[in-house]
Amino acid sequence: MFTFSLSGLEIKSSDNGPMEVEENETTSRSAVYMVLGKFFAPVNNDQYEAVLNDHLEKEIEEGASLLPFGFDTGHPKLAEGKSYDDYASEYVRLFRDDKGGRLLASYQASDPENVLAQIKRDYEYFGLGATADLRPLDHLATQCDFLQYLCFKEAATPSPRLKKSFQRAQRDFLQHYLIEWVPALALETEAKSPIEPFNWAIVSLKNFVASDYQYISQAIGG
Repeated sequence: MFTFSLSGLEIKSSDNGPMEVEENETTSRSAVYMVLGKFFAPVNNDQYEAVLNDHLEKEIEEGASLLPFGFDTGHPKLAEGKSYDDYASEYVRLFRDDKGGRLLASYQASDPENVLAQIKRDYEYFGLGATADLRPLDHLATQCDFLQYLCFKEAATPSPRLKKSFQRAQRDFLQHYLIEWVPALALETEAKSPIEPFNWAIVSLKNFVASDYQYISQAIGG
């Protein structure tokens, strides 16, 4: 059984919150978004320990096991001998500040305020709010949170109409945001020769969102 876990969003509607759903290809997509998002969230000790002890590697392998398309989970191991300070400093070096400035959808946008307003509307439409005290609402990790939530809701609903609605929301959000700017972010990050697992994380996210966008677009007919 699978249940989602939000770290950058909170449920503000009448939704009863996490529930268990039988694992399938859609919950697998949700799980991959959940795990990938953790690599881009602002660094904390729990995250460092999870990477150090290969917990996130096990999570990504288990999460991807039922995907409806190919995805190489690889080995997101922390470079040998790297301390917590090394790990946290690398996050800052790659993404400019501890909140991940380069990980914001508005960072490269010509109209940042409009991007923020639109993302907020997307969240609110589905009964979610951003926990701004944790990270900005347009942060890459929060966007992964949103996509894993939409995938989970698709898997949980018995309504074909709502299923299509959740699928369209996934396609549109990917098209408007992650498909638009993650490839450029990956190129910029790779050029800095990041330590593992950051290099693995950005390449894996780039590849996953491209495959997932193609899959969900085909599922809804374009």
